[in-house]
Amino acid sequence: MFSLLTFLITISIVVVFHEWGHYLAARYYGVKVERFSLGFGKVLYQRKDKRGTEWAISMLPLGGYVMPLAEPSPSDPTYRPGQSIIEKTSWQRIVIYAAGPAFSFLLGILIYTGFNWYGTQEPVAYLAAPPSTSAAAQAGVLEGDLLVSVNGQEVPSWTDAVEELLEPMTLGQVVDLGLQGQSGQLRQVQLQFERHEGSFEQVNLLAQAGLTLRAPRPFFSSIIAGGPAERAGLQANDQIISIDGEPITNASQLLTVIKEHPEQAISMMVLREGLTTSVVVTPMAFTTPEGETVGRVNATIGAQYDEVLVRHGLVQGIVKAVDKTWDTAWFSLRMMGKMLTGEVSLKNISGPVTIADYSGKVASYGLDRFIQFIALISISIGVLNLLPVPGLDGGQMVINFIEMVRGRPLPEEVMGVVARMGYGLLLLLMVFAFSNDISRLLGLH
Repeated sequence: MFSLLTFLITISIVVVFHEWGHYLAARYYGVKVERFSLGFGKVLYQRKDKRGTEWAISMLPLGGYVMPLAEPSPSDPTYRPGQSIIEKTSWQRIVIYAAGPAFSFLLGILIYTGFNWYGTQEPVAYLAAPPSTSAAAQAGVLEGDLLVSVNGQEVPSWTDAVEELLEPMTLGQVVDLGLQGQSGQLRQVQLQFERHEGSFEQVNLLAQAGLTLRAPRPFFSSIIAGGPAERAGLQANDQIISIDGEPITNASQLLTVIKEHPEQAISMMVLREGLTTSVVVTPMAFTTPEGETVGRVNATIGAQYDEVLVRHGLVQGIVKAVDKTWDTAWFSLRMMGKMLTGEVSLKNISGPVTIADYSGKVASYGLDRFIQFIALISISIGVLNLLPVPGLDGGQMVINFIEMVRGRPLPEEVMGVVARMGYGLLLLLMVFAFSNDISRLLGLH
């Protein structure tokens, strides 16, 4: 239910903004808009404004549309010459069709600009030790290296690094990494990503290449009164360095050691306010519902990645947002091209079911991630609608461009064939998308 709700919110915002672009462009050129609908099919709610536009909510929430007056309507007493879209020049119609994708990109730019200005806390790109057989290990990546640049582009955070690595890791390319070692020395390494066949669903290409964040050192976020941790003198925010001389590098490791020592004293080296101190604690014995006896210290374990505030100024924030929107759109186009040539599997085409699933998952990570997901979907919708397929905005733009060059409309029989081919392609795309969605649900990908 949560995924359905987030999906409806996502689609509603994305569709309304896209169609708003068509609406404003049509109104600018004096075209009467008969209906602005959120959703398709049977109209559930409608309201007509003083300009004669019917604002509607329809039954199927999988998109929406703006319906301009198609032909002159002299019999309508409210009709004024020039109000139908057919009466406009080819160039004006091109602008009207292009306004939808333009507004889709604009929404992405606005969202990214807002985050750039406000700033976000992002994890610093300290790298974990790569597996010895991984591409990262072979390239010379070491534990604790700070990833500072990708192909010469500075990356202030892990999030920025992942964005820069998205294309090379997806397409199996070579990438130049700028690293700063624990000694502070800078160096360059070259990493070759392996090309992945099939769906990218549930595939961590970075982890496969050996590029992962270094796990944060665990700490006790709170101490329960009267428990073994309090009796031993442990305090909230104590960071665990080692136990019985063995380094502790992550929360899972700390939890495992505690569980394995019920009623056994263990020596913890902790970092407290910049100073190290040794604490001896004896975990109490606890019997799980499965009958297993494990150790507990009655303290909450936390782990926090090193973070950096990524924020940009007034102009730079806009420039960065435009660049990110362009890079996202261009990457989407390249992926579509790779699918057509067979270099990327068609299994990566997603439909509304997958979008709904992802929207719910992303929203569970926080409002900021969900809003950025909306920006991504909006850009994707803009790219999709620019494809030169009749029935999409891009196809209509191509037809009107041809008519502008010819100086007259295309013959009706030609338009009929083009329309049938276009809608056939759209139907084929929908079949692929839904079949992939079903395959994902059934675990077949």
